[in-house]
Amino acid sequence: MGFMTGFFGGFTLTASVLYLSVQVHRSTRIQQRDAIREQVAILNDISSPLGAYYRSFAQEETPLRKDTSKKPSAEELLKHQWNKEVETLATKALNLRWQDVSQTATEGFKTISRFVKRE
Repeated sequence: MGFMTGFFGGFTLTASVLYLSVQVHRSTRIQQRDAIREQVAILNDISSPLGAYYRSFAQEETPLRKDTSKKPSAEELLKHQWNKEVETLATKALNLRWQDVSQTATEGFKTISRFVKRE
């Protein structure tokens, strides 16, 4: 029993750390993408050949972001992703048939016992 508990505990810890690091990396990449898009828009406005010499043909002043709300932080993105995962798991748990779970557990136990006994 100690081996299984340690194995699944280590798996859970490793999976959690990997999941959180991927989500932090994803939110950082989104922030970098938005910053690069803003910088490209500014550079395009500055170096526009129409607007460079004839200001009457220059593009109208438009905000860099279409919406005026601030971008969600990494913490808010992680919370949203976490809530989505919990909602998915709750939906699966509500639609679960316990007969299927017991059959799967029984077959898994039989497989493990055959492996241990090396039949």
